[in-house]
Order: sequence, then structure tokens, then C-alpha cells
Amino acid sequence: MIKNIPTSYWLFNSKTLYFFLLALFIASGCSSTKSVPENDALFAGYNVKVEGEPEKPSRKALEAELDGTVRPKPNSSILGLRFKLWIYNAMGDTADTGGIKGWIKEKVGEPPVLLSQVDTTTIADVMSSRLNNLGYFDNEVGSTTQIKKKKATVEWKASVQPPYRIRNIVYPEGDSLQLYSHIRATKEESLLKVGDPFRLQTMVQERERIDNVLKNKGFFYFSPDFLAFRVDTTLGERLYDVRILVKRDAPAFALQPYKIDDIYITTNHTVSESNVDNDTLKFERFYYIPDENYVKSKHLAHGLFLERDSLYTRQNHLLTTSRLMGLGAFKFVNVRFNRDTLQENRLDAEISLTPNLKKSLRVETQYVNKSNNFAGPGITASFRNRNALRGSELLTVNLDANYETQIGGQPADESNSTSGRSSVLNSYELGIRTDLTFPRFVAPFWAPNLRSEFVPKTRISLGTSLLNRVQFFRMNSINASYSYNWRPKRTLTYEVTPINLQYVNLLSTTSAFEERLQLNPFLQRSFNDQFIIGSIYQLTISTQVYEERRHQFFDRISLDVSGNILNGLYSLTGADSPTDEFPRTIAGQPFSQYTRIENDFRYYLKFSEKSMLATRFIAGAGFTYGNSASLPYVKQFSIGGNNSIRAFRPRSIGPGAYRDSTGVAFFDQVGDIKFETNIEYRFPIVSLLRGALFVDAGNIWLLRDQGATGARSNGESGLFNAGSLINELAVGTGFGLRVDIEFFVIRLDFGIPVRVPYLPVGQRYVLDDFNFGFRGDAGMNLNIAIGYPF
Repeated sequence: MIKNIPTSYWLFNSKTLYFFLLALFIASGCSSTKSVPENDALFAGYNVKVEGEPEKPSRKALEAELDGTVRPKPNSSILGLRFKLWIYNAMGDTADTGGIKGWIKEKVGEPPVLLSQVDTTTIADVMSSRLNNLGYFDNEVGSTTQIKKKKATVEWKASVQPPYRIRNIVYPEGDSLQLYSHIRATKEESLLKVGDPFRLQTMVQERERIDNVLKNKGFFYFSPDFLAFRVDTTLGERLYDVRILVKRDAPAFALQPYKIDDIYITTNHTVSESNVDNDTLKFERFYYIPDENYVKSKHLAHGLFLERDSLYTRQNHLLTTSRLMGLGAFKFVNVRFNRDTLQENRLDAEISLTPNLKKSLRVETQYVNKSNNFAGPGITASFRNRNALRGSELLTVNLDANYETQIGGQPADESNSTSGRSSVLNSYELGIRTDLTFPRFVAPFWAPNLRSEFVPKTRISLGTSLLNRVQFFRMNSINASYSYNWRPKRTLTYEVTPINLQYVNLLSTTSAFEERLQLNPFLQRSFNDQFIIGSIYQLTISTQVYEERRHQFFDRISLDVSGNILNGLYSLTGADSPTDEFPRTIAGQPFSQYTRIENDFRYYLKFSEKSMLATRFIAGAGFTYGNSASLPYVKQFSIGGNNSIRAFRPRSIGPGAYRDSTGVAFFDQVGDIKFETNIEYRFPIVSLLRGALFVDAGNIWLLRDQGATGARSNGESGLFNAGSLINELAVGTGFGLRVDIEFFVIRLDFGIPVRVPYLPVGQRYVLDDFNFGFRGDAGMNLNIAIGYPF
């Protein structure tokens, strides 16, 4: 054990490590200029200093702004050591770029950045221009260079005076054109504020803002280039007035608002073919030219937000483009407007729709990896019809066949050890699922056509699957659902499944599994044949759509209810109250009654393009009542695995401090309550290789005693108790390696247990017993997965 290693060992190795790092530092320093040509120097570093700005925050912000103008940057370093440059030099002057040395030199190494590549004068001019754009008109920028032992450092020094600030903003007045009154009407929303310093970028944004306002008032041909800002800096006291003007050379037709006239839709537009021979049909608000695979006009109308005789607005223009693209039947959507030659200030709209391939069949082999560490080969055959009922409906039929085995952790022959880890299990699964998705709301009552850039969807699903868990059971599941999905805005998604039906049928079991069920009535009830008849409601809020933001979050709240309406109808008929032995049934089978809620919250803090801190908090609970004494097996919570607490195998933790004495901790280590939190730091290593350091914690608990007759090997009931929650948390840490290819991520996470809740009190912290292997309670757990854990 680590705690028994002599102090002299650590002392000796500390000295060894010290001398190793010192030697590495010296070697790195000596070799960093190895490939620098004569009469040149390594661009080792630089400094940007601003003088004359009295406020420290403003000065630091200016220095950071000017720092970004320095190109190229010096070679990267860690703790002052330029490892990539050292590797580049260590590979020598090899011309074999295809060999291993050439690959290491080009992909891992980094060539020296030379002083001759740094144009200090041009950079100073760029800095001066940047300061002018920020209102520091009176500035001087110079640079000095110091060279020592073929290493150069450059300092740029900028001297500034206080920036010019806005005194007055003058808008166009006294003109009969509607355009001027619209500009004046929007001045309260102006980005220019009295007292603000001059910012060129703000003026550019203000021009675009005014143009957007005018575009939504019918001024289709207006352009930001028609606006000018006249700045008067002769007022003294470093103040200036800004006057907003419309340029004299702006064409007259661009200064007039336009209304929509005729609307034409071509539903099979291609570059090589013409539709002139097809009939032009009239439908309510528009004309359209269909083809043999056309989308019905009444469904096209759901994506059309342009109205005849109404003012042109950019909002409706973009909304029409977005909604027609969102139908899914079209590859491209092109909306063009032409001035009507017979009527003034009128626009004809021409909408050209290029169809997607209507039908497709795809067969693919895949590597299946699930959150419970089951992995293995699989094959999927998928048929798609993007215009199944001529309303841009998407019909999908999927056939799946998968073989899975548990990977990571200890091997199968360790199943009878006391490590609390699951034995390796094998299974295969066959399934078929059919989805019919409508790009609109479909309901027996009136369904609104919501004004959103995202298409609302209605999905009808039907599927069945056969799961064969070798040596334990075979289970059949039949699913049917009717759901709605819509996004009122980019960051908000609603998904409502008013009808969610599932029938679970345990076809056969082995004698070993039957013995296990007899020991645990709670588990037996969860595996009973039963109906799940209810609804699911889900709300997702996510700012991850704004990739440029440093702070991002994701929050998904789910509510799953079952059996309430059906049990209520039974009660209205005066039927006997249900009991554990005699529950109420439908078609001869009991139905589940429960409420299950779960919240998955994530927060991301980006430090750079490739490094971030990712955190997650999950809390969930399932409550049974009425016709059920326990949650169905498929609805219970579990914890552990490659997307959960990675130091433990799936379903090997909980409930509470419970320990499975049989060594097959897969089936009944589930619970009614779940709490989990994760924190992970992700950082780049080299090229496509990424690294991660993480800490996971959590557990599951029961709301009522499951009634097991012999499963409690340590006397713990697993019942939820707020007072013991902290003491029963499983805690793990570890590190990960990820290969981040553009389309997917291959992930290897090595989980290390820190606290094991099922061990006796006083023995739960196991980090001191860490053995660098994959055995026992203190051993690592290997997780192999596709994609990030959260």
C-alpha cells in the first residue's frame, strides 16, 4: 500500500525528480536555439505596455487588446519549457516527413518562431490604428528589441491621451421621407450613448441596427452603406458630436418602403431543369408549380409567412426561409424578391425549393457503447422517406441488432470477489422501430402555426425489442408514443408526450435468476409483466447554441407519470382498492402507477477554444403509489459507469451503503432516488489528443424498504436518510484521454475510487490503498466510450 512506503523512498525520488526537471530545463534551454539561423534570433517573448491611461482596468483592457495584434506568437511553453520546440529540434533535419520521426516533428513538434518573422514596425502601426478605433486619437506606439544568446524579446510601448467621448447625437430631422421618421423613432434603442468613448466598432454595429429596423419597415433595398456618421472633434475638452446622415448618392428607390405582391413557389427547382412546362396552380395566398413528388400546398402554407399586400419585413423573410428548410423535404430554399414593373413599391416573391432525395436506405455497422458500460458490435438498417404523405412527413424504419458485453473493470473470473464490482455480462438485442414525424402540430383539435424559426414537430412512434441477457433472462418490450416537440427560441425546447405506452414481458428466466428474485420481492415486482400507460413532459434550456460564449449551461427537467388516469377511472367505477398481491389490471396484466422527476443541470466554463471546466448536477426521484409498490425496472435509477461515476462499474453502487453479497451487482442495485455531481477539466495535449481530470460523486437510495430476505450483507437498508446522505456518497476521481476527431470523440477514462460507500464505516476511504491495477475496491476502472460523458 502507498501509505507503507518508507519516507526515505519519497525523499530519494523527490531528489531524483528535482535533478531530472533541472536537467530537462537546462537541455530545453540549450536546444531551443539549435535550429536558429545565423544573423537571426528566436522570438522568445514580448511585452505590451500602455502609458497615459490612469484607470488600471482600462489600461489592462487596452494592453490585452493590443496584445492580440502581435503576430506571430512565440513558441508555446509550459513552466518556461518549450517542449514542442525541443521535440522539433530533437528530431533533427530529417527529410523523411512520412516516417515516424517526420510525423513527430511535424505533428508533435513546433518549428522555431524567428525574430525575422516579426515585423515590429507594421505591428506598431496596427496597434496605433487599433487605438484610433477605440477613441485614443492622440497616440504614439514604438518598440524596442533586446537580443541575448540568440533569444529576442520585444517591448511595444503605447503612449495615449484620454479618449474622445460623445457629447451629442444628432438624428435626421425635417424630412418628409418615412425613412427619416423611422430612424428617429428608434433612437432610444441606439447603441451610441452620450458620454461613451469613441468606438468604431460600435458605429458599425449601429449602422447595421438601423438597417435592420428599416428592413422590418419595408425598406427592402436599403443598405447600411447608405448611412454615414459625421464626427466633429473640434469642440475641445476631448468631446465630439456625431451626426447620422443618409448619403446623397443613395438611390431613390432604396428610400421607399415596399409591399409584397404576388408570391410564386417552385417545388422542384434545379439548375439543369426547368419547370416551365408544369401547370401553375393558385392556392389561397400564392401560386405554385408542383412536380410529381410535390409537397401539398396546404402544408407549404405552414412555412410561408409572407402575405400579399403587407409590408416586406426581414423578420418574415428569414422566418419563411428557416421554416421551409425545417420541413426536411428540401435541400435548398432560395427566396428572391423582384420589383414589380407595373406597380410602384411592390415586390414579387419567388421561392425556389430544391428537393432532398425522397427515399434512402442505409445499412451500417457500428460499435455500440452505452452508459452502463455495455459495448459491442451492432448493425443498423434504416429506411427513410422524407415526404411520406406529401406533407414533408419523415417516415423512418430502423432495424437494429446488437451484441454487447461489459468492458472495463475487473475480468469475469473476479465475479465472486469482494470488490463490489459486477461480473462481466453478455447480451444481444433485436429491435424494430417506426417513427412518423410531421413538421407541424397534428391534433384532433385546432393546432396553432407558431411564429418561430424552428418547425414544431409531431412524432408517432411504434417499436418492439427483444433483450436476451445470457444466463439470466429474455425480455420483450413493446413501445408506442405520441409526442410534440417545439422550440419557441434557440435556447428553449419543449417536448410533451401525452401518450406513452409500454408493455414489458419477461419471456423466460434461468433458475439462477429465479433464485435471486425469490430473495428479493422488491426486485421481483419490478420485473413483473406490466403496462406503463402515462405521459412524459420535458423542458430543455441550453445556451450551448452560442459557441462563442465563455459561460454556457444546459438544464433538462423531466416529468414522467403513469397510471394516474387509468387508476382514477377504476376508482370511479367503484372497483376494489388495489393491493400488492391483487393490483388492478388491464388486459389481464397490472399497470404501473408512479411519478418520476429528474433534473440534469450542466455548466461549462471555457478557458480557450480547446480547454474548459465542465460540471454536472443530477437529482431525480420516483414515487410509487396506488396500483404499484415499486418502480418498473426500466424506470429505476442506477449509478456508475462511463457516463456516471467512472471509478465504479454500472449498477455497482447503492442503494445507500448496501453491498451485494452475490457478486453479480447488476440487477437490484437500483433505487428510487438519485443524486450525482461531476466536475471535469478538459485540456489539449497534442494534435487531436485531449486530456481530462475529473471528480465524480453520488449514489442512489430507496424510499421504502425493498423487503429482501437475504440480500443485505452489511445490515444497511439503503433507505434515504438526509442525515447520512454525505457519508453514503460514492466518490471517484481519475484522468482521461480523448481522441477528438471532427465527427466523434473516442474516450478512455481511468476512474480511481476515493470513497466506497458499501465498505464498513472507517474503511470507506481507499485512496491510500490504490494499487495501480484493476482489481479490488481500490483498483482503477477503465471506461471506453464514444463521445463526452456530459
